[in-house]
Amino acid sequence: MSHKKAVAVSMLLTWLLSAGIVEVILMVPLWLQQQRGISASVALQANCVAIIALACGCIVAGVVIGRFGARKNFVVGCALLAVGSWIFYHSDVTHPPHLFLTYGTAGFFVGIMGGVPFVMVYAFPAPVRFSGISFSYNISYAIFGGLTPMVVTLLMKVTPMAPSWYVLALALMGVALGFALPGQVKGALPRTDRAKAVG
Repeated sequence: MSHKKAVAVSMLLTWLLSAGIVEVILMVPLWLQQQRGISASVALQANCVAIIALACGCIVAGVVIGRFGARKNFVVGCALLAVGSWIFYHSDVTHPPHLFLTYGTAGFFVGIMGGVPFVMVYAFPAPVRFSGISFSYNISYAIFGGLTPMVVTLLMKVTPMAPSWYVLALALMGVALGFALPGQVKGALPRTDRAKAVG
């Protein structure tokens, strides 16, 4: 993978990561209160469930990448994120058990983002890895992490379901990025590359 392609892929994956964290984890409690009439206490309880599920999802993503590779992780995982988040946003979540189930499921599939750092490490050779990752991640997160709340808030003036469409669009982008990843990207770094990275 060329450096330019590695930077582009890393920045797009960081956009996907920021959308998952900012939109599904950070902004949903307020959305639940304003759009669905959920009390603050119940919304925060559901958010805690989603965060725990997210942590579990990150672990599962690591296992999947180790066994099947980053391509399958993102193709399948982002497709499940699209479905899970869509069901959550469009379901009747006025009953806490259903809210916890659907939001927890969406949070779990956001855990697929645990594979983003793995891909970024593989994308750059050891001599430029630190520079490549720091540049791609920080620039992308500054742009998309900062713009996501503003863009979604503006889109909500058109439709209150704007968050679901935003997450769906980014999840489908993640599927496309998954197909663009080399199929052999899985497991640990090659031994020679690990030696270079440490040295």
